[in-house]
Amino acid sequence: MTDNDGAPEASGRIRTGDMSGTMVVGSGNTVNNLRITAEYGSTVTVERGPLPAPVMRRPISHLPRSAAEPLIGRARDVVVLQDAIETRQLVQIWGAAGVGKSALLRHLACELPRGPEGVAHVEAGGRTADDLAQAIFDISFDAPNYKPSPEVLKEHLKTLRLRIYLDDAGLDEKDLRRLFDMASQSTFVFTSQARSAVDGVHAIRLEGLTAPAAAELVTALLARELRPGEATTVAALCDAVDGNPLRLRRIALSASTGKGLPGIDDLPELLPALLNRLRPRERDLLHLLGSLSGAELAARHLHDLLGGPDIDTIAEGLVRHGLLLSSETGYSCPPDVAEAVLNSRRTEFPADQLCRAFTVWVEAGDTTPDDVAAHFRALDVAVLRAERSGHAQLGVELARVASPKLALSRQFDAWGSLLGVGWAAARTAGDEESEEFFQREARTRRRAIGRVAQTTALVLEAEVLWHELTALHAQSAAHQVAGHAVAHQVAGGAATAVAPPVATAPVQTVAPGASAHGAVHAQPVAHSTATSATSATSTTQASAHVARPVVDLSGGSAQPHVAVNVAGTHPAAPTPPRIDLSTGHGGTTTSVGSTGHAGSAAGGVAVTKGGATGLALACALGLAAVVGVGAVVQANDQSNSSPAVVSSSVSTPNLSDDTVPAYDTSTADTSPSVDPVCASGIPELMPGMRQFGADADIVSAAVDSYNSDMAAYNSGEASTTPDDSTLLSGIGTVISDLDSVESTLQGAISQAQDSSVESDLDDMLTAIQEIQGLYQSFENDLESDPGGGSEIDTSTQASALSSAAAALQTDCGA
Repeated sequence: MTDNDGAPEASGRIRTGDMSGTMVVGSGNTVNNLRITAEYGSTVTVERGPLPAPVMRRPISHLPRSAAEPLIGRARDVVVLQDAIETRQLVQIWGAAGVGKSALLRHLACELPRGPEGVAHVEAGGRTADDLAQAIFDISFDAPNYKPSPEVLKEHLKTLRLRIYLDDAGLDEKDLRRLFDMASQSTFVFTSQARSAVDGVHAIRLEGLTAPAAAELVTALLARELRPGEATTVAALCDAVDGNPLRLRRIALSASTGKGLPGIDDLPELLPALLNRLRPRERDLLHLLGSLSGAELAARHLHDLLGGPDIDTIAEGLVRHGLLLSSETGYSCPPDVAEAVLNSRRTEFPADQLCRAFTVWVEAGDTTPDDVAAHFRALDVAVLRAERSGHAQLGVELARVASPKLALSRQFDAWGSLLGVGWAAARTAGDEESEEFFQREARTRRRAIGRVAQTTALVLEAEVLWHELTALHAQSAAHQVAGHAVAHQVAGGAATAVAPPVATAPVQTVAPGASAHGAVHAQPVAHSTATSATSATSTTQASAHVARPVVDLSGGSAQPHVAVNVAGTHPAAPTPPRIDLSTGHGGTTTSVGSTGHAGSAAGGVAVTKGGATGLALACALGLAAVVGVGAVVQANDQSNSSPAVVSSSVSTPNLSDDTVPAYDTSTADTSPSVDPVCASGIPELMPGMRQFGADADIVSAAVDSYNSDMAAYNSGEASTTPDDSTLLSGIGTVISDLDSVESTLQGAISQAQDSSVESDLDDMLTAIQEIQGLYQSFENDLESDPGGGSEIDTSTQASALSSAAAALQTDCGA
C-alpha cells in the first residue's frame, strides 16, 4: 500500500484486486448473466432460457457458534419461549439494549428442536428484507452464484419449513411482513429493541435478571464467592440497573479491580471510571471499535489495525465485562461505551488507517465475497469517514476494490449502499473516472435486478431511502446523535443535536423525519447550524430526528449536501420542477385456473390491470430516482428523459438503464410570470403521492398472495377459503391516500393564478378521482362477492394523468 494519501498511482488508475466472476440474476424466463471484474466493473448479458434449478439442502443447518459461558438466570424464559415457538409461527424477543436478547436467541437456536427441514440463525443487523431473503435462500439451497428475482425467490422460500432465528432484525413493519410472507411456512424467531406491531407476531419482552440470578452472574465473573454483605449490595445494584446483564458485568469488573462493589451513587460515573482503569491496549481497542458507529470487526481486522498476537483475547475479556459486544461476525462497541471513549480521546480512529487496512484485506485472495458482505457496514463507515476527514481518495479506492466481491455476495442492497458512499467520496475527491465507475455499476445493478429497485417507495421517499441506503443501517438514533455530537466536540465545537431537516428546493431531497436507522454524515457544509432548543440535553438521549445526507448528482456542487434545520431561517421558494411521466403501458392480467375445490364452486380471483400509480407520478414530480441503491441521481443522462413504466398487478415505474427523471435548473423558467403554485403546490403533492405508491405496492403484493391462495384452494391443496382481509385493508388505505392527494390538488387549484396551470391541475384531479373510483369499485366487488372475481384497470386514467402532468410541466416553464 502506498503512502500517497490514496492518490492514483503513476498509471493513473486506482489499484484493484483480481476478483472476478459471473452471477445469474433470474426473472421469469430471462437470464441476466452479471459478469464482474475488479478493474472494469460489471456488465449484463441477457439470454432466454431456463433458470438454474436450486436443490434444497438436507438437512438445512446454519447454527451460531457455541456460547463461551452458560446462560444464567434464563431457565424460565427458555420454557416460555419454547412453548411460544412450538405453537406460534412468528415470535419476537424484545427488550432494552444489553438485556441479553442475542445470547438467549443463540441458546434457543442451538438447543431447541429444529424445524421439519432444519434451522437457520442469521445476523440481521443492518440488512434489508431482500438481502435477508437472499441469505436464507443461500443457506437453504445449493445454487451457486444464483440470485433469483423476488418472485422466484418467494416461490423457493415458501416451500421451506424452517425455524429461522433473526438477530437484531431492525426492519420496519412493511419489510418484516414482506419477509415473513416470502417464507410463509417457516417459523421466525427474531430479536429487536422495540415491540413489533406486525399482525400475528407473538411478542415476548425480555426483562432483566432477578436478584439471585444477578448474584450468580457476578459470582461467576468474579470467580469467587460473594463476601459477607456483598449479596445485599448486588441485589440493590441489580434493582438499580433493572437487572441488565451488560451493566451487571461492568459492576463485576469494578469489583474485580480491587475497589470493591460500587455504590448506587457511583453508577452514573461507573463507566468513565472503568475506562480509566483499563490498560492502554484495551483502551486502544475500544477507541477503534467506538469509532465505527456500531459496525463490527472480526479478529483479523483487530490484528491488522492494532497488531499483537493477543488482541482477540483482549476483546473477549472486554466482552466478558460488558464493554464490548460479540456476534457471529466479530466485535462491536455499545453506544454508551463508544460515546465515553470518544469523549475522552476527543478524536476518532484515523480513517486513512481504516481504509488502507480494509483495502488490503478485501484484495487478499482468502477474503471471500461472503466475508466482505458480513462487514459491509464497517466498509461504508470507513469510506464515509475518509471522505469527511480529507482522505476521500482512499475511500474511493476501498469502495472500488470491495465492489466486485460485494456484488458477488448477492447482497445487492449492501452493494448498492457501498456504491453510494463510494460515489460520494469520488465526488469529493474530484475523481471523475471513479464517479463514472460507481454510476455505471449502479445502472448495471438496476439492469440486473429488473424492477426490484423501483417496486417500493424507497425510490423517492427520502426517509425510507435513507433507511435502505444508509451505511450504518442498524444503529440507534441515540448513537447517531452521540457520534455526531462527539464529532463536533473533536473539531473544537460544542456538542450539537441536529434538528429535523426541512424541505428545501426540490433539487435537494431530504428526509421528513428520522427512523432508528442511518448514520449522521458529518460532511462539512458551508453554512453554520444553530443548536435547537432541545439540543442542550445530554447526547445520550435518543433523538427522533437526525439529519440525513442525500446524494445529489446535479453537478452544482463538489460536495454532497447535508440538510439541516437552521433555526430562525426559511428555505428559498423552490423553483418549479421538471415533470416527466411516461404513459402507462397496457397492464397485465393475473389469473389462475378455476378447477373447483372438493365439489365446491370454483373460487374467483382478484385481477388488476396496471397503469401508472402514484409512485410513477411521484417519480415525475419528485425529481429523483435511485441509481442502484446508494445514491440519488438528479441530472445526468439526458439523452432520454422519459422513464419507462412497467406494469405489474398494480404498476410501478421501471426506469430505463440510462435515464432518470431529472430537474435541470439551467432550463427551468423562474421568472415572475410563472404561476407561484408551480413552486409550492407540486412539492406539497409529494408526500401523498409517495404514500400512494407505497400502499399501491402493498395492494399489488396482496393481490398476488390472494390469487396464490385462491389457486391453492381451487386445486385442493388448501382446505380453507382464502382470507381477503389484508387485501381489503390495503385497498382501503390506497383510497385514503387518494383522498389526501385529491385534497392537496384542490388546494393547489384554488391557489393557481394562471388559467393553463389551473386547467392542468383540474385534469390531474379528474384522473385521480377516477382512479379512486376504480379502487372503490374494486373494493365493493370483493366485499360483495369474494369468489366472483374482480378487476381494476387504471391504464386509461394513467394516460390522462401523464398527459396532464406533461402539460403542467410545459405551463410551469420547466
